[in-house]
Amino acid sequence: MKILATLEEDFPCPASSAVEPQKYYDAFLKAEAILAAAPKQYRDTGENRLPELTSYLYRGGDAAAALYRKRDDASEVLTGLWLSAVRQTAGWYVAANATPVFHGFEKSSLADLPRQFKKPADLPKIGPFLAAYGIIFLWEDSIPSMKLDGAVFSLSSGQIVVALSLRYARLDHFWFTLMHELAHTVLHADRLSMPIFDDLDNISKDLTEQQADRLASDSLIPRNEWRSCPARYSNSVKDIVSFANRLGIPPQCVAGRLRRELGRYDLFSEIINEYNVREILNGRQS
Repeated sequence: MKILATLEEDFPCPASSAVEPQKYYDAFLKAEAILAAAPKQYRDTGENRLPELTSYLYRGGDAAAALYRKRDDASEVLTGLWLSAVRQTAGWYVAANATPVFHGFEKSSLADLPRQFKKPADLPKIGPFLAAYGIIFLWEDSIPSMKLDGAVFSLSSGQIVVALSLRYARLDHFWFTLMHELAHTVLHADRLSMPIFDDLDNISKDLTEQQADRLASDSLIPRNEWRSCPARYSNSVKDIVSFANRLGIPPQCVAGRLRRELGRYDLFSEIINEYNVREILNGRQS
């Protein structure tokens, strides 16, 4: 079966004749050690994560992944563990659903996304919408000290996975992170055989990251619109809401961009903290 072949390629197991036994055993021991030192939430599900993490390490995953955007103190071990959990979920999603192969995602579709799903209650509908394009949208809770916002990578079966850590539960951060990862699918789909990891607190000089930042920002708020945004000069909540309504986007995206540009993260807290994305996506908030 094609699905089983896909899973075998993405998650090699010791039963395969192509697997080198000693190399696989070494990867197994390393995976056991990583899980033993992992936070409790990962130790509790270690038996389920162990095979995929072993396969990930066997393929050289801890050294092969391209970390485009990270701080020097970011933990690559925790990042690898988090990615292992994402890959495991993505693999079973492909096995359980008739998700088409990715054939492209247009800039116009990217710009329309925050307008189509403007209401916070509609966020859970984003996954099925993106699945029609061959994009598997997942979220896996951040691990403390991991310092990661999201990742994007392709599967051997032809789909692209966009995964968020939701380490910040703010709506503005959710939208920019999602738009950034999707910008990679628009601009860099041919480079995603190795994952791109993103810590958006870190300012990157990498051209790939700068391109994704620019497209994400312009898709949320076009440059010509931002230049004349009244809220930039008034810092008025009323102007923020009015401007956002005119563009058809959540006001949190406008407030968040203003906070970043001004370096004033004490501003607009009432708007910014109105919704908790983790609770919405996990079905705990309407």
